Amino acid sequence: MEKQLVLFTIDGCPYGARVEKELAKRKIKYKRIEVPSEHSKRIMLREISGQTSVPVLVEVIGSKNQDDDILGWLNENY
Repeated sequence: MEKQLVLFTIDGCPYGARVEKELAKRKIKYKRIEVPSEHSKRIMLREISGQTSVPVLVEVIGSKNQDDDILGWLNENY
């Protein structure tokens, strides 16, 4: 299963821009998700990372929808 990077950030964030510049320099593909500017509205980000500040980069393993796929992934990674 191919892993994907997801970057949570907001426009104008200098820290997010630093991360994006480095990802581009290394030619690393990622999905960018724009979060709301208000911290109180960053519910999904808080649930995923435990924080509301950006940037946050997470590695997504993709969805697993078959028990054999799930068990195989668990055996390989844990």
